[in-house]
Formats: sequence, C-alpha cells, structure tokens
Amino acid sequence: MPRGMMAMQRGKQPEVTLACLLLAAAGCFADLNEVPQVTVQPSSTVQKLGGTVILGCVVEPPWMNTTWRLNGRELNGSDDSLGILITRGTLVVTALNNHTVGRYQCVARMPAGAVASVPATVTLASLSSHRLFALHLCDHHTAAHAWPSVNV
Repeated sequence: MPRGMMAMQRGKQPEVTLACLLLAAAGCFADLNEVPQVTVQPSSTVQKLGGTVILGCVVEPPWMNTTWRLNGRELNGSDDSLGILITRGTLVVTALNNHTVGRYQCVARMPAGAVASVPATVTLASLSSHRLFALHLCDHHTAAHAWPSVNV
C-alpha cells in the first residue's frame, strides 16, 4: 500500500480515516489509539464584572481536537453573544458577566476516547472582597514603611 494510504476496516469511523490522511499529508504519523492527556490544567480565578479572564489548557498529543465546556454545556467554538473567544487551548472571556461565570473544562477528543480537565471555577469578585484586600495591602504597606518617631 502506498505511503499515506490506509485500508478501511469495517467498524472504523470516517474521522479516523480523515485523521490518518491529514497526518500522512503532514509527514507525521501518530498512534490514533493513544488516549489524550491534559498536561496543563486551567486555573480557577476571581475577576470583577466586565474584566477579562484567560484560561489555558494543554493536551497531548497536541494535534487533537480540543473544545471547552461551561457548566457542563459544550461551547461550540467562540461565542460572540457571550464574549468568549477560543483559540486552540486558550479560552478568553472578554467581559465577565453573570452568564460567563461558572465551571469551565477543556475537553480533548480523538477516536480512542476523550478526557476532560479538572474544572476551573470563574467567580465574580464582590466589592467587599476588594475592600478587604485593599485594607490588608494598606495595613501591610503602612507597617512595613512606618516613619521613625522623632523627639523634638
């Protein structure tokens, strides 16, 4: 059989053939029975209303299809109505709002199976948490840089 060609076996799905042809055309051969792995997990974050959130996910092998879920619902690529941009393993929420907070997971799929990352929770920051953080910073800054007392 010529290089890059594959005999179709009964029960094989068409995407397996397509993946084999694409890989052969690129001069790269991979084991399509390899189970995907998430090697870099997305991290949970807290952000203010309207703020930008960036979540990253790295999967092996790197050529496999990666998608994202929000609260268990599959995101089919970028979603302009939600302000979500997806490029390879990176998801960007351009302006965080009540519809874009929740649990995000990246999902890697190939014919041998699929694997999901650990959930990354995106939470809206409350005003009180900002105040407490600012007070802590001010107290810490004042204590660290106190002026020496001078007797006159």
